[in-house]
Formats: sequence, C-alpha cells, structure tokens
Amino acid sequence: MIGSHLDSLVGNDDAVMHDLFSATRQLLRIYEMPMTALYQLVEALERRPGAMEDLTLGQLLRMVGSVEVSG
Repeated sequence: MIGSHLDSLVGNDDAVMHDLFSATRQLLRIYEMPMTALYQLVEALERRPGAMEDLTLGQLLRMVGSVEVSG
C-alpha cells in the first residue's frame, strides 16, 4: 500500500524525486523482510569495518538488496 502511494507521488520528469522515493521504497522493504533475512542484515552490519555512522545510504540499500537475494 505504501509503495503504490509513493509510486503515485513520483513524477517521471523529476529524477531527484524518483530517486528519493525509490530509496524510501527500498528502505521500507526492511519492514517486510523475513526474520532470517533481517538477521543476515544485522550480521552484515556488525561485520562491516568502520563506524556505523560512516555507512552511506547507498551502502545500506546495497546491503538490504544483497540479503534479500541471498535470503
């Protein structure tokens, strides 16, 4: 439901808004992850070198995508 609402708000002519809502949809997928995939994401975040504060949004989104694929 939220994803379709976001889709309706995104205009094809505005690439920045499209990217913003695309990232939002990807982050919302965390709420729909099976617990096994969520545990994999947490483990990947814990194994990641460096401070958590240094993690970029792009890195987080790639991590979410990778645990969804492997889960």
